[in-house]
Amino acid sequence: MAIERIPVSKLRLGMYVSRLDRPWRETPFLFQGFYVEDADELNALRRLCRHVYIVAADERPVQRPSAEGIDVAELDIDDVLELQMQDAMAESDVPFVEEVDSAKKYHADLTEFARDAWSGVQQGRIMDADTVRESVGVMVDSISRNPDAFVWLARVKDYDSYTYAHAVNVAAWCTLFGRRLGFPTKSLEDLAAGGLFLDIGNIKLPKQVLEKSGRLTDEEWQLVKTHVGHSVDLLRATEGIPDSIVEMVGAHHERYDGSGYPRGLEGDEIPLYGQIAGIVDFYVSVTFPRPAGKAVSSDFALNVLFKQRNVFFKSELVAQFIRVIGLYPAGSLVELSTGEVAVVLCQHPTRRLRPRVMLVLDPEKKPYDSYPIVDLVKETEDRHGRPLAIRRGVRDGEYRIDFSRLPF
Repeated sequence: MAIERIPVSKLRLGMYVSRLDRPWRETPFLFQGFYVEDADELNALRRLCRHVYIVAADERPVQRPSAEGIDVAELDIDDVLELQMQDAMAESDVPFVEEVDSAKKYHADLTEFARDAWSGVQQGRIMDADTVRESVGVMVDSISRNPDAFVWLARVKDYDSYTYAHAVNVAAWCTLFGRRLGFPTKSLEDLAAGGLFLDIGNIKLPKQVLEKSGRLTDEEWQLVKTHVGHSVDLLRATEGIPDSIVEMVGAHHERYDGSGYPRGLEGDEIPLYGQIAGIVDFYVSVTFPRPAGKAVSSDFALNVLFKQRNVFFKSELVAQFIRVIGLYPAGSLVELSTGEVAVVLCQHPTRRLRPRVMLVLDPEKKPYDSYPIVDLVKETEDRHGRPLAIRRGVRDGEYRIDFSRLPF
């Protein structure tokens, strides 16, 4: 195959880029090797690179298909990662400030739906699959318009129950992860529904065991692990729930090295949705733990995930998840080089380390009366002329921040 190195000034629409002059993980492009199809991609390459490597016109590969219309749950994971799908890090269709008001209602509605579903199952009622899909569908639509708005709410919302908070957060991140992989709408709805009901089997377990703050006994741990089977049984009793969702829920505690439960599946024996759910469930559990637990910052959690590649989770999926999350996702707390603490509003599609943030604490860690918004892409220096950047991630609970006072 004839490969030619060219300066990005000579790059044109329709050319096939096979290599960049920097690692792919430092860019917003999902797949190594792609056609330059629109002006946004062309401009992003010109901003990020000095030169690229293209394939001669007569040797370019056949354009890979879109995932739309494909049952991705039936594909091997490697096949999914090979599909040429839409770049999920493109600019959002709707600005954050426009979508966040709508997202508040969708978020509240989905939380209430989860509460009603749990209560109904406890009372012996069977869930309705169409209602499930309709309820998660509005969240999927919102995330498709602007992923940061719903994720922001999932992070800063004050919940009265960990159970529903965890369920909604997992559903949101599963949706966002699937969007990163280019899944079609139906698959995103399946992922969201599976995420929402990963742990519904916990209603069969003693409350004192689930809420225990200390270390579980061996007997209690074995009891806790049975929640997976209970969840699967409850979903199987719901007519119209796809097998892929049931498999996702049944496999979200399996691990790549075979150390998980309940079946001890190994490697790609674990279904795709189950692997996605496992990564998301881990991330949400450590960044937004039970009340007795201690949260870690998002960047710390991603560092742990990175070290678990091909141990607990498939390396390629971990890499994609880290790219969709970014070190500082919407709703996460960061400390700036000025000492100020801010909450991330939304990420920049190509400058992931310089998001748009809202200042909440001054350099002495005292609350601001108003909440200035800073776009770190545009504002690169502080008021003293020194470089302005994020110094570190801040874990939830490190400072007493009243999120209910925030304007969004």
